[in-house]
Amino acid sequence: MDDVEQMLKDFQDHLAPRLDTYEQTIYLYVFRHSRLIDLDEVVVGFKSSRRRMACGIGEKGKPMSENTAYEKLRSLQQKGCITILDSTREGRRIRLNLPAEIPGVIPEEVTCTPIDLELEDFFEVEENRPRILAREGYQCFYCLRRLTADNYVIEHVTSRPTGTNNYRNVVAACRECNNRKNSQKAEDWLRTLYRDGFLDAASFQQRQLRLDGLRAGELRPPDGSG
Repeated sequence: MDDVEQMLKDFQDHLAPRLDTYEQTIYLYVFRHSRLIDLDEVVVGFKSSRRRMACGIGEKGKPMSENTAYEKLRSLQQKGCITILDSTREGRRIRLNLPAEIPGVIPEEVTCTPIDLELEDFFEVEENRPRILAREGYQCFYCLRRLTADNYVIEHVTSRPTGTNNYRNVVAACRECNNRKNSQKAEDWLRTLYRDGFLDAASFQQRQLRLDGLRAGELRPPDGSG
């Protein structure tokens, strides 16, 4: 067998929790004498083998009884772990299935397809809006007024119908800026704020640079997976 390590991991992590102690013991014994040494099947005589495969786990250290061995064989077959092919004078002829060959034992990997940030809607999709607020550092994009989760709005930099709802065209703003800006261009609204004394010269210049960065796609909102 090529990958014994993976088989043992699969057995311990996924198959063993489905089996009782006797079933695990018989399964590993059959594995040892078949698939481990690249045999598709093996004949096991449980009248004698049971004494070697499970000593010490029965009552007062006794091995499992012959009846128990055959009962556990049947339950292993019902669980898809083995196939009993035949009954001969030497014992049961058995084919063992590895954990990965038993349907439903190894969980399927769930592949998450990354969401294209450019296609995400940050205006209509409610759960995306806090990501824009976080990107702005809980400040109004225009006037730098402090925002909270309760008093902000999502504002289009370029108004609809021409403006989109993606992260390059929406910002978190205070309600006053949202109302007073209306359909003005963002550059014009920043000049109004500077002229009316809401922004000093340094803040005005910084806001203009941030507006350029927004449109260039440099102001990416945080990942929403958490």
